[in-house]
Amino acid sequence: MKKAAVALSCALAASAAHAAVDQEKVDALFRAGLAAAHAGRHEIAIRDFRQILGDVSTPRLKLELARSLYLTGRFREALALFREVYEAPGTPQAVRRNILPFMEEAELRILRVRFGARVVTDTNPSKVADGGTIYFNGIPLEYQPPARRRTSYGLEPWFSVEKLWQNGLLTKFYGSTRIFENSDLDTGHIQAAVAKEMSFAPGLFLQAAVDTEISKDNSYVLPSIEVWKRFRLSDRAGVGIGGQIGYMKSEIDVASGGFYRPYVFGDWTVMPNATLFATLSAEYLDSRNDFYTYVSPKANVGATLSFSGLDVTPQLTVTRTNFKEYDVFWGLKRQDTIWRPAIAVSWDGMEWNGIRPELNIFYEKRDSNVGIYKYSQIGGFINLTQVF
Repeated sequence: MKKAAVALSCALAASAAHAAVDQEKVDALFRAGLAAAHAGRHEIAIRDFRQILGDVSTPRLKLELARSLYLTGRFREALALFREVYEAPGTPQAVRRNILPFMEEAELRILRVRFGARVVTDTNPSKVADGGTIYFNGIPLEYQPPARRRTSYGLEPWFSVEKLWQNGLLTKFYGSTRIFENSDLDTGHIQAAVAKEMSFAPGLFLQAAVDTEISKDNSYVLPSIEVWKRFRLSDRAGVGIGGQIGYMKSEIDVASGGFYRPYVFGDWTVMPNATLFATLSAEYLDSRNDFYTYVSPKANVGATLSFSGLDVTPQLTVTRTNFKEYDVFWGLKRQDTIWRPAIAVSWDGMEWNGIRPELNIFYEKRDSNVGIYKYSQIGGFINLTQVF
């Protein structure tokens, strides 16, 4: 018994000594890898980090290895490690925020392809008012809307491709089509854009784009130039400013004209699982005919909340549209206000072969000082998205 105890003690001592030697070796390789990475010798750093990854698979080691892989152009391997750390439950929000730009660029360098489909339902897709009696100079008139108000169901498939090239150009393409039972409600949307970060001002982006929408009565093409810059206030907050200028060519020729949209935006992570965001903008269309000219300030505020794998994003958008021309028929200048509360819900545990559903529900109401332009609608869609 005594001999057995002595043998066990010797074995434990030898094991402890071996563990100490292994830990010293791990620490030495990690320090050597850091030194190589800081000196720009990333191939050596990758070799050292990989030697110890199986023994010490810590978030710090994975991030250092991912960074060296990223800087040597091995974007797929880097992205896999960045995602592994980002999605770990214990990763601090500040670390996640720092990882995001690397993940974004790694995806874009590879070729980011997204696609999905939305199953749509809408109680008033034509956005028409209820029929009834309206008054013109005290004279009652019967008004009937141009389309019947009824709930419709549809499908909206969409597809996007983005690529960041070696010269720093970012090319983007997005296309979608909304298909309803009533073909008069069908629409299509296409956007093609080229963007680049300005070398003389880091964080300043310039984009040239063409937006096209196709619908039964109001198709248009909008080529534009857009510039924006984001400022990092802290690990938890950031703000930005931007502007867009273009020319809208409308199917209704006299509605065509110059298009201008300045905006500011920001976000603030108030807790590890809660981020507030807001955007303020002012849209101005200077149409050839003043009947279609308007100024439209818009405010969008919301929050992104995450808990137990559930992501919830409530938000509110308020849009005020002031038309320029005095309408002699109504004896006033038309003014509309659109209220749109909405909520999006998804759960990372509900995913099949890379397809993750997201439920979106909204209510939209337009108030107007001209009664025939008032409407309300309730809608929703399930967005089926291919997760990269």
